[in-house]
Amino acid sequence: MLEALGRFSYRHRWLVVVLWLVVFAAAAVIAPRVTGILQGGGYTIGKSQSVAAYNTLNRAYGYKALVFNVVFSGRQADLMPAARQFRAKAIAKLGRSLTVTPPIYTPDHKVVFERVFSEPQSDFGAHYADVLEPYLPNGSVRGYLAGPSAIFRDMEVVSDQDLRNVEIVTLPIAAVVLLLIFGSLVASATPVLMAPLAVTLSLAFIYFIGHRVDMSIFVLNTASMLGLGIAIDYSLLMVNRFREELTLGRDLETAVGHTVATAGKAILVSAIVVSAGFFGLTLSGVSMLRSLGIGGSLVTVLSLIVALTFLPALLGIIGPNINRFSLIPERLTTRGFWHRLAWGVMRRPVRVVLLVVVVVLVIGTPAFHLRVGIPGPEILPTSVESRAGNDILNRHLGIANTEPVLVTVVRKSGTPISTAQAASFAVLDRICSSPVVAGVSSLPVPNGPAQIRSCSAALEALQNATPAQQKQARTLAGWHRVGLISAFLTVNVSSRAAEHYVSRLRERPPIPGYRVLIGGQTAGQMDFDNYLYSRFPLIALAVIVTIFLVLLIAFRSLLLPLKAILMNVFSVLAAYGAVVWAFQDGHLSGLLNFTTVGNIDSIVPVFLFTVLFGVSTDYEVFLLTRVQEEYRKTGNNDASVATGLEVTGRIITSAAAVMIVVFAAFSFARLVVIQEVGFGLAVAVLLDATLIRALLVPATMRLLGRWNWWLPFRGFAATATPASGHSTAAR
Repeated sequence: MLEALGRFSYRHRWLVVVLWLVVFAAAAVIAPRVTGILQGGGYTIGKSQSVAAYNTLNRAYGYKALVFNVVFSGRQADLMPAARQFRAKAIAKLGRSLTVTPPIYTPDHKVVFERVFSEPQSDFGAHYADVLEPYLPNGSVRGYLAGPSAIFRDMEVVSDQDLRNVEIVTLPIAAVVLLLIFGSLVASATPVLMAPLAVTLSLAFIYFIGHRVDMSIFVLNTASMLGLGIAIDYSLLMVNRFREELTLGRDLETAVGHTVATAGKAILVSAIVVSAGFFGLTLSGVSMLRSLGIGGSLVTVLSLIVALTFLPALLGIIGPNINRFSLIPERLTTRGFWHRLAWGVMRRPVRVVLLVVVVVLVIGTPAFHLRVGIPGPEILPTSVESRAGNDILNRHLGIANTEPVLVTVVRKSGTPISTAQAASFAVLDRICSSPVVAGVSSLPVPNGPAQIRSCSAALEALQNATPAQQKQARTLAGWHRVGLISAFLTVNVSSRAAEHYVSRLRERPPIPGYRVLIGGQTAGQMDFDNYLYSRFPLIALAVIVTIFLVLLIAFRSLLLPLKAILMNVFSVLAAYGAVVWAFQDGHLSGLLNFTTVGNIDSIVPVFLFTVLFGVSTDYEVFLLTRVQEEYRKTGNNDASVATGLEVTGRIITSAAAVMIVVFAAFSFARLVVIQEVGFGLAVAVLLDATLIRALLVPATMRLLGRWNWWLPFRGFAATATPASGHSTAAR
């Protein structure tokens, strides 16, 4: 069927190319609009204690969400006038939509700030940033738009800028790599042309999908990162096989047909496997990961369709000119190297296996102390305004600018009001039982340290309340069945100590007649992580089973899919270890210019697992497809492995080089989560294409021998069919 598709594309090559160009032109008009429908956030889940705490407070008091902190820094005499002028303009423009507090000095009177609140928005209110920014002063006083919504808006802006910068850098480098591979300008340029086509189509589709399904801003980078790599990889494999077919003297139609039938089969299996990895993300139950799964699957499928239809038609038009403008002599081939390497590995398979396993374990060791967390302002570089404004408030406002643990106390129906003071004392005693508590407040967002009391002062005030104060407290308790105590911590809200504190609060026995809910950023992070990683085994199982079945059908072998899965585990372990070492431990913070926070973004381990299980299997499929093709001809296991590596080693390494260039470029992005993903993928692909595919796969295939091709109930499934017509026993 694939060969028929190739021949059809050749016979109607001009029509196919013209139709694709029309589609591409339409997609190029739509794709730039995609940022308008993408959303920040995606780290919350619908049913959790932290969400219940927030909803309870919102219903009881009508709390609005903090969207912006507007920070004013500069000449002291001009601070307050500048802040008042900004507030007046903001209220005049958006007074019904936003609540802007009066300007406030920080305790040292060096900075003025205002809080901006709004009803919860689907985009966290980020769309207000573009309206408010023109009102910020930029003279003797500098205004900064900080806070949650400004951070999410800047994530979108930085993400879009990073994407453009990466494309400018990676495509020329990829072209140079391809030129070294093919030696011909025409052959090297062809795969590079496929990448923008696949990525543009994907972004256009995401634009339409985003009107019906929430799509994360990170899908932009993900689709582009993987689209650039996968589209070039698939095209590279097709162009290489087409050149081989021409070398054998085939006519153009036959060459195109055989190319699609052979290389097309490899990329078809690869695309199914990679899409299966991304499909696992849709099982996470997390909107961000679901959107990344949709985007990744989409770009993979579209890269496949382009490679199986547009590229064969284009190759049919180019024909023998694919080798035109040769810059590197054909004699500079590496096939002899790969042939010698394969036989060298198969002469010492046990030693090679032990060496690779040791190297992988060394690289992967840091993974055993991996910690995950939800990113804060530190996800952005210090030069971005929302991050800079937040850093200013941290320096001048101190603890009052941190996210507290929100302890929400709900009096159950039928519980006497007279018990409120005792319940408050019991809750406050629990809150203050840990040395990590710096102070407490009745406000979720205080305006300064003066609104935060020490634990001893709060307990003393509650214990020594006058009769009048007790009466007032009972009156307030009669009006509201919900109370709040905000606990401010001395440790980072994403730290292990903060999580341990929240866990201890949640584990305390219930207070009769009351319900205690723990919310805030730390609790929300824990709820998100617990939910996501409770589903991680399901995601992993779905990905592994799907990939196993696809490879089982493709290669009609039981052991080859099992071996491929084990190899993928090695790649994932190495990626985890490298990311922890570089980002969580901070060893590359200077080189990659990020702030170390002591954890990895919560989505990264799950995302890396699913992507790497697909992408790593990619190279396994390329290699094994050719090995199986040779084995069916000769029935000689060792010779087939050597020939398969000899023929594909250069192409797999070259495809990996392109992937590494793309992924490594994203590791120099400015969003830390994108850096983590790009760096992890680059390390894993580098290891996968060198140690694992070039050394471990031949070694293990040599050890397994004829059992490589064993299938239950069918014996040795890959029966050889030599040209003589007699079957040769597999060695």
